[in-house]
Amino acid sequence: MACKFLCHLIIFAIITFVVQGLCGLDNVTLQQSKSGMVQNKPVWKVTLMNPCRCPLTNLKLSCTGFQSVVPVDTLTKTGDVCLLKKDILGTFVFTYVWDTSFELKVISGTIKFKVVNGTITGCT
Repeated sequence: MACKFLCHLIIFAIITFVVQGLCGLDNVTLQQSKSGMVQNKPVWKVTLMNPCRCPLTNLKLSCTGFQSVVPVDTLTKTGDVCLLKKDILGTFVFTYVWDTSFELKVISGTIKFKVVNGTITGCT
């Protein structure tokens, strides 16, 4: 009985450690691909993936020179930084239209999880 309890406790600790490892900004991915044409220009599809079980908020992307023929309502551009106006839980996609893709990189953001005594206890 004691071993059964201890074994479950160890498994729980390992799973908790693995889940916590997936909840960092470093695990957020950004991919771009061509997705059609508008006004004789390519449409660029940007896919952001947050693998954490809690939402990502205040996501800032480096977006030097970013422009689009059509408005991108989900972004606010200030200088060379674009702020995403939406929280991301799982996958989020937006598109822009320009002759070439822009080098977009995640530079900051906040994973909205609650930590109590070093353990993720839920989302805020």
